[in-house]
Amino acid sequence: MKLVAIRRFSLFSLVLPLSAAVQAQEAKPANEGSASLGYVGTTGNTESQTFETQLRYIMRRSDWVHNFELQGLYAEQEEEVNGERLYLQGKSDYQITDDDYAFLKASYTDDRFTGFEYQATTSLGYGHYFYNRDDLVLETFGGLGYRYNKLPQADENGIESEGEGILTLGENFMWAFSESAKMTQSLSTEIGEELTVSRFELGLVSTLIGNLATKIAFQVRHISEVPEDRENVDTQTSVSLVYEF
Repeated sequence: MKLVAIRRFSLFSLVLPLSAAVQAQEAKPANEGSASLGYVGTTGNTESQTFETQLRYIMRRSDWVHNFELQGLYAEQEEEVNGERLYLQGKSDYQITDDDYAFLKASYTDDRFTGFEYQATTSLGYGHYFYNRDDLVLETFGGLGYRYNKLPQADENGIESEGEGILTLGENFMWAFSESAKMTQSLSTEIGEELTVSRFELGLVSTLIGNLATKIAFQVRHISEVPEDRENVDTQTSVSLVYEF
């Protein structure tokens, strides 16, 4: 009897953690997302206004996880536009194991103030989760792809566009250090023979009430080669109102 009881207890002790892990995975919603809006305006000696918006959406379907992101920025000073950017990204992950996945990623950037009419990239590769919990997420990914750069006008050699193969690397981090606050951080880089484009974002999200929160974010975008009248690095600091759904 004692031996049977011990075996039953041992089996129960093994099944319980597995059941808890399965329940934790099933607890993630099939659809979730967030929408944010930020505004900064000044009057007096200098009149300026800046609008910043961001939309993120996640769809989970069987072994697939689809991530969509949209970022928009509009800025003007003394009735002259000095910032206008649209960024779209889609990333689909196919789960190989609980911690490993294959991905397909595509992005589109329309930012006339960087010296390009637009830039479009696509890549595929492999990703890995070091942590994937409700309160802590750390993932890295890497792959190969292609980037297409459209110039606003032909250069001195008559070239209006250019394309090249790229190496894509990136990581995402999230730490919910309390029930009402979390830190997010992401880094991605697309390395080509002619051009390297990197993005970094650090954010702090604090819940106000219900699904409403505030987000303080700092973003950096670096382009290795730009026209002589442009800067290689763009930074953006924003405070936004976020609605999570």
